Amino acid sequence: MDNKEALTIIKELFEHSEICCYLTTLNNENLPETRAMMNLRNTSLYPDLVDLFKKHDDDFLIYFSTNTSSSKINQIKNNPNVCVYYSKPGEYKGCMLCGNIKIITDQNIKKSLWQDNWTMYYPGGVADNDYTILELKPKLLKVYYQLSTFTIKKD
Repeated sequence: MDNKEALTIIKELFEHSEICCYLTTLNNENLPETRAMMNLRNTSLYPDLVDLFKKHDDDFLIYFSTNTSSSKINQIKNNPNVCVYYSKPGEYKGCMLCGNIKIITDQNIKKSLWQDNWTMYYPGGVADNDYTILELKPKLLKVYYQLSTFTIKKD
């Protein structure tokens, strides 16, 4: 697998992986905890976010929405090192992205990502105190396709 094929696989996984991807944080005992997160880069589920993410094809930026009260927020505050995994298991494709995740407080970013059906998670809407955005610009990407692996390191 070469760089071009790896980038194609990453883009495909971002845009077409199922509803979720997986985020791993480290808990207070320094043990990993993995949970499913909404794949906001899925073009069919979030068509209104396509333009926002098109600007980030080169840096592989990922955003997640989460509850401020969730345990992952304290874990990230204590250790921002995370890993995210996108996959299409039936096709033996996967992409792991690692780096430091940030807790975003910028209201403009929160508004640009907001989805009306999220009121089930955040009844107060975009201004809900329990609505938080996480941002990851990965430093390491590993693409898996069948029996091949390709690694991309970012600055």
